[in-house]
Amino acid sequence: METDDGVRLRYVVEGTGRDTLLVLHGGPGAGLETVRDAVAPLARDRVLLLYDQRGGGRSTLPEDTTLLSADAFVRDLETIRRRFELKRMRVFTHSFGSVLLARYAERHPDRLARIVLHGATGPRRQQAAELARAEASGAESAAGDTTLVRRHRELMMSLLRGETENVVQRCEEFESVGRKLARSRGDSVTWPGSTCDASPEAVRYYYRYTARIGPRSFGNWDFTDRLSDVSAPVLVIWGTRDSAALPAQRAWVRAFPNGRLLLVPGTGKGALAERPDRVRAAVDSFLRGMWPGNAAGH
Repeated sequence: METDDGVRLRYVVEGTGRDTLLVLHGGPGAGLETVRDAVAPLARDRVLLLYDQRGGGRSTLPEDTTLLSADAFVRDLETIRRRFELKRMRVFTHSFGSVLLARYAERHPDRLARIVLHGATGPRRQQAAELARAEASGAESAAGDTTLVRRHRELMMSLLRGETENVVQRCEEFESVGRKLARSRGDSVTWPGSTCDASPEAVRYYYRYTARIGPRSFGNWDFTDRLSDVSAPVLVIWGTRDSAALPAQRAWVRAFPNGRLLLVPGTGKGALAERPDRVRAAVDSFLRGMWPGNAAGH
């Protein structure tokens, strides 16, 4: 489908049922393939609607990078809503998808029915940045092999600079080294999605432009006191293993008038991939209008 500013958005519809759940991947612009396999269990008895955000996947990679703005990402989400005639949306977000959804909710609070924030980036930019630095520092200190740490940094910088020809291969190596570092700090690495599952042009564009320009375009975001008009129930899902991020998840719960936090034992940010049956059951219950057991409020 095409947006008002000429950007083409690739979308995928999976599953069958009366209800539709719109899935927002992270990045922004990382592409729907980063979440597609992980959210597949949620397609039982409902339709899943996923789309590649602009600047990623098979959607348009704008030559004019000013088109990678927060306003444009929000307009794209509204375009999707209108295209599929979703009066009030049920939405599942992952990672940075939460920030996009929150900006949308500021402007269109009445167009949301139920919201699931899974593995959410923090509601404050400062919080998100501090957590990212802490995770990187923790991975490096836990890694016994300094060569691995150095290689991870080298690969990241080459991707951000767009200086490599074999960009998909470099991307795959970057993610492989990242998984090794995650295991070194005791994390379970089960998330099936990848930012490398796209054309070389899309992978190069994502790391060089969208992954850098997109988040900056949201400015110094802070949604902790800007979502009071959102009446939709909000379920925030996180794992007990990654306790450093719990303050940010609780801040999301407090930001919404009707939010609750579900902690999934023994998991981290990727709770759905690590405990798919448990998380699917919780999401099913929530989307049917009931809070899952152990979901706690403010």
